Amino acid sequence: MILPPNHLALVGYMRPPVMAIGDSMSNGVRSLTICDELAALSPVQQFAEAVGLPITRPVYPREVLFDLEAMARKGILSLFSLQSTVLKNAKTWLTAKPKAKPLFHDNVACAGADWSDMFDRRGGEARAEAQAAFAQLQASDNLDLGALARLWFSVNDAFLLDPNGGTAFAETAQLSQLEQVASRLPERLLVNIGANEGLFRFGMLGAYDSTDFDFATCACAREIVRQAQRLGEFLATHLRNDLKIVYFNTLVRPRAVPNLAPYRDQDFISNTTRKALAGKYYSEYSTKVALRAPITPKAMKAYDQVIKAANDAAVAAIQAELSGTPIKLVVVDLYTAIDRYDSKHYGDSRAIEIRKSGRLVKRVTNLPFACSVLKFQGGMTGLDNMHPSAIGYGAIANEMIKAYNAAEGASIPLIDLPGLYRKDSLLRSPPKSWEPLNSLISTLVPFFM
Repeated sequence: MILPPNHLALVGYMRPPVMAIGDSMSNGVRSLTICDELAALSPVQQFAEAVGLPITRPVYPREVLFDLEAMARKGILSLFSLQSTVLKNAKTWLTAKPKAKPLFHDNVACAGADWSDMFDRRGGEARAEAQAAFAQLQASDNLDLGALARLWFSVNDAFLLDPNGGTAFAETAQLSQLEQVASRLPERLLVNIGANEGLFRFGMLGAYDSTDFDFATCACAREIVRQAQRLGEFLATHLRNDLKIVYFNTLVRPRAVPNLAPYRDQDFISNTTRKALAGKYYSEYSTKVALRAPITPKAMKAYDQVIKAANDAAVAAIQAELSGTPIKLVVVDLYTAIDRYDSKHYGDSRAIEIRKSGRLVKRVTNLPFACSVLKFQGGMTGLDNMHPSAIGYGAIANEMIKAYNAAEGASIPLIDLPGLYRKDSLLRSPPKSWEPLNSLISTLVPFFM
């Protein structure tokens, strides 16, 4: 369903200058957690604030089900109260009257979304799914991870896609991400999607099939391109006379993902070793959050190339559909950009240095997250080694600003990445017992796929 503009005018609606759609990377998830602090640091929010585009972002009244970072600070005992914490939180989400004032959010990117979800997932459906998952979790004697996963995603989706719970303007519950875009007619559209078509599974769990390493046989890559063509066709059909620019983020290069590093820590924590590596591949890779799934350098090289090919083909497919319209496609090349922060393969010369009164406090890198009383490592992502920190999201926002400047003839200054350290509660106060608590992540990771 797409609402006619005159219908929206009846409720005092005004067209937004910018909207964002996609997945968790635009939602602002960090450490498998979303709350208001993190939504305020999403790359969409950082970009919009930097360039001066007003945006109505999701304002979370509470975290969605749990705060993994808070649990990590409390220690292993927090696991024993996880089910009761989740049930109490979910009950509040499902029974409290919505306090959100806007009929719509401008950033409707949903964690866990794949390409088809942008077309087909709606707030009303998500709310019904949340009620069913909540009932299943209540009836379970033990923590039902499948129900917990469905509950997390559906509560978040329902809030993002229909902030008023159908009470103020019932039609909002019947609109997907793209249907909201077509109904609201923004001038600019920010798109970040595709990681849940294989890349997240590969980077987090090291899960892959032999067919994944050739673009011609990789089902996920081919699906990305098919859905990209579908996106271009949708925009050309429904927004050809209203949408001016689409900013499209490519997928990052897999080998730069912090969760993929040599099995033995000593193989990558030595700066000298990484200088000797000089951008070459390691002799082995492994996932680093609790699970230890091996990945050969041959597999890593092949998957890098498949993702690069999928990016190129997706961009070409969208451009082909938009070629007969006034809509301009602007590519934000995150695949290439991430190399500038790849300390894992190039050494500390690519780290982001945090200084206080000229003294080096921390190096923020794309190494796997680790901290103790004596050391700190990583920091471009949160505890899951997949979703960025405020600094990691700031790096993405900077690439979006560069694209904006080039496309719109602007000269917006880039975000000061070290300055974001002050806004990041995880980097300022990491859980000192994280390494022995790494197993906590392994409990939660599988159902976030």
